[in-house]
Amino acid sequence: MTSPFDHFLKSHPLLLAETRTAGTRSERKFALALPAMPADRAFAGAWLVLPANFPEARARIQLSKDAVLRVPHIDSAADLCFSGDAGPASGASPEERVGAMLYLFEQEFLIPWLSGRLDGDFEKETANYWSIHVSRMASDVDAVRRVYTFAVRHSEPRVLIARLVQPSRALIVNDDEALASRFVASLGPRATEVSNAVVADVPIDYPYTPATWPATLADVNLLLESRLTPAQYHQFEKISKRRTLHRVVLLRALTCTYAFLLPGGPPTRVVKHKTKRAYPTLRLLPLGVERMDPSWTCGRAQHPQVSNRQQSHVLVLGAGSLGSAVIDLLARSGVGKITIVDPDYLSSPNIGRHLLGADMLGCPKAKSVATHVGRSVPSCQLSGTSDSAEAWLQRSTLAEVSVVLDFTGEPEVRSALESARLVHPRHLLIGWFEPYVAAAHACVLKDTDYWLNGLPDRLLGYQAVDWPDTVIQNEPGCSSQFQSYTPVQANYGIALVAETALQLIDGTVSRSHVRSWVRGQRFLDAQLPSLKLRDWAQSAAEHDGVLIERTWS
Repeated sequence: MTSPFDHFLKSHPLLLAETRTAGTRSERKFALALPAMPADRAFAGAWLVLPANFPEARARIQLSKDAVLRVPHIDSAADLCFSGDAGPASGASPEERVGAMLYLFEQEFLIPWLSGRLDGDFEKETANYWSIHVSRMASDVDAVRRVYTFAVRHSEPRVLIARLVQPSRALIVNDDEALASRFVASLGPRATEVSNAVVADVPIDYPYTPATWPATLADVNLLLESRLTPAQYHQFEKISKRRTLHRVVLLRALTCTYAFLLPGGPPTRVVKHKTKRAYPTLRLLPLGVERMDPSWTCGRAQHPQVSNRQQSHVLVLGAGSLGSAVIDLLARSGVGKITIVDPDYLSSPNIGRHLLGADMLGCPKAKSVATHVGRSVPSCQLSGTSDSAEAWLQRSTLAEVSVVLDFTGEPEVRSALESARLVHPRHLLIGWFEPYVAAAHACVLKDTDYWLNGLPDRLLGYQAVDWPDTVIQNEPGCSSQFQSYTPVQANYGIALVAETALQLIDGTVSRSHVRSWVRGQRFLDAQLPSLKLRDWAQSAAEHDGVLIERTWS
């Protein structure tokens, strides 16, 4: 007996006969009725594809393989990446979902494509089409697998030497030697630089589409001859006669970079089944390009602050649960250099709320955090020392430091910082948590203001709760006696402190102040009966959490 859904499929005017596929659990395919199409816009066919677990899974529309790189909004499998099945969560019936999808296929894709209204969409998604082209042309014996660039697009063409790293066959095109070296180190201990390549780095005004990007070596050579200076072109061509270096061309548009490995150069040596063979580069090979410049990796070129943050040197005292997390966030936000000072070693009570895990037990926190974050974020230069903060401040100065962050919770450190800042005034942030992270604080001091200023240490006076003696509390910090809290609770405070630190680094803080994230009375009651907020924090009592800013005095 035919089900209502099967009857719907058979009677829909856009659907033709079902194409049977092998296997009882295979997907079902129905050819779509297509109008007559002009030759330059035609494709062999299109199908409605229902996965075996439809309607729990989404249906899709697939075009014939000849549409890939000829028709916009088609991925490498020829699936249409356009308005599609609303899915089971929509609450619509299978008939409604398929009917709507077929309508959208006709109105939002087929008719606009045939009328030329989608032609401009190639440029909008040029990086996607280039990646499809690269993957289709790649093989496991290519001399270069991927290109990494470490500088923003230059306005003038240039010819430079790049490094080819093995065994990843990654080509490093850099203007920043230190940054590129840190990236190579992040590739793992086996990464070795075994050869160089010469690169023609050429800016182009408009992104390419599948119909306009260079398709032959002659196309590339013609473009190089027209864009490079005669001296640059001669330098680049001279290499081809030696066959000692690989030659790569980068064509940089504002939104995408296209790369080609040119024929020639030394052969690639590949081991297959214990046999080593040499494979020369015989054809023009398109390559994928990844931007690794900090403006992209730390902000997708949308945050102009990143370039200034790259010039900042931040001193972080304390790499515990708060400090380690803030260090990671600052590095990922574009800070160029971080020095970490912490004498402690990672122990088992730390791992539940620390950036580091059990694989680092017994390791020095400062050096381990520097290694861990540096491997993940090569745009940041990190160093760690196991000195105490007081010892570091005695043998070093703040002369080369932009901003100081103190997460130690120790009055002796705050006192030592007072002396160091009198010699070299620097902006300072003191961050700490209260028990249970019932409150988190970031005290920001401009370089003209001082924490002590001849007065007793004032940290406890800034807290939100009068904590009873039953709550064990040394100075706030990550010591063995500090009151337990979960990483989820800590994340509120970490975000507050990291955001405030970035404001200080960016130079957008106009006055000294204290910012506090304070939890409400319901949260306090869930932790310990009889806890009360101080008067200044009472505005948080009726809420889950409130951000309060106070003038520092």
